[in-house]
Amino acid sequence: MQQRTGGVKPAFLTALFAVFVAAGVLAGMVLQNKLHDTVTVEAGEPVPDVLRFVRDKNVTGSFITDLAAVDMNTPGVYNIEVWIDGRTYKSILEVRDTIVPTARPVDREVPSGRVVEAREFVTDIIDATEVSVSFANEPDFKRVGVQEVTVLLEDEGGNITEQKALLTVLEDNEPPRIIGAHDQTVYIGDRVSYRRDVTVSDNLDEHAELTIDSSAVNLKKEGSYQVYYTATDVSGNTTTKAVTFTVAQRTEDYVSKDQLDALLDEVLEDIITEDMTQHEKARAIYDWTKYKISYVNYPDMSDWVSAAYQGIKNRRGDCFIYYSTAQALLTRAGIENQRVVKTGGGHYWNLVNLGNGWYHFDTTPRRGGGDFFMLTDAQIEEYSRNNNNSHIWDRDQYPATPLE
Repeated sequence: MQQRTGGVKPAFLTALFAVFVAAGVLAGMVLQNKLHDTVTVEAGEPVPDVLRFVRDKNVTGSFITDLAAVDMNTPGVYNIEVWIDGRTYKSILEVRDTIVPTARPVDREVPSGRVVEAREFVTDIIDATEVSVSFANEPDFKRVGVQEVTVLLEDEGGNITEQKALLTVLEDNEPPRIIGAHDQTVYIGDRVSYRRDVTVSDNLDEHAELTIDSSAVNLKKEGSYQVYYTATDVSGNTTTKAVTFTVAQRTEDYVSKDQLDALLDEVLEDIITEDMTQHEKARAIYDWTKYKISYVNYPDMSDWVSAAYQGIKNRRGDCFIYYSTAQALLTRAGIENQRVVKTGGGHYWNLVNLGNGWYHFDTTPRRGGGDFFMLTDAQIEEYSRNNNNSHIWDRDQYPATPLE
């Protein structure tokens, strides 16, 4: 007897499974094909709308992915999901950077030894992404003369632009000048700032370094101590100036810098307005000092803070008080100044820089009259020759004035 077999043959089941798999794949492809596989945009462009992703422009869809989180200024690949007819579809957003950066070259002029970063040779850099700036070859910042510099600008997409500029390295053999460092008296118990009101001026290097050696000073013991100020510019030129700090016991006439500042502010509030130029402010300070203080012989003083206080409080004094009062008012008003001492002693006055060079500024009244506001070296020397050598100073210790 022949035995009957039941059920479905294995071959048929295999074929049927293959059909179902193929149908599923096809259905998935149909679902997937509603979107482009990849949408490519240039860095810096706005976020694309959903129609950029949909194949059929008649289909309405909306983003599931929060595109606000996509940095359109940074190259990268981002997974995107779109909702269409109740289903989720996936695509890829690729942000590319294919446009080279642009910039404008800038020629630079520096003193020997001053290192300038590559970025300082270009300006107006334009690119959608961050741009790094470097030298193709490091310039020689110590070689005096003119050399061509090649600067490379590379954005985040790897696009590179070259810019060429000129570097002029200037020879510098002139040492910097130390301004405002002078002998002074301080008192036991004072807080001393050796750097206060001291500046450095250099012909080429506006960032000349100032170091101060005050290690010899003992602020707890009376005595005279040397303090050394050293200024060095980028080219290696150096100036050292030694000044004497006299440490003394406080007396009944002791005046603190804070006390002086309070008086200075009262005077400046009366004579200075915000709309004044530096020249007008200096003139107001000159006139107040010269005409508000009466000249009288005064006991020798070495402390300019006390002298300035006496000048404002008592309105009388000698040339040291006139100089000290002018210095205090000028400094408080933000005007650069320094002290001038007559060779051999006997007279003090100021030099003032309003931004166009140093000029003599002597507020002490003289019997023969005269105005000593912003005089050149030649002008004050001419007066000195005709008035018993009233103004003689060590020219090497002070900056020269302009010729006019």
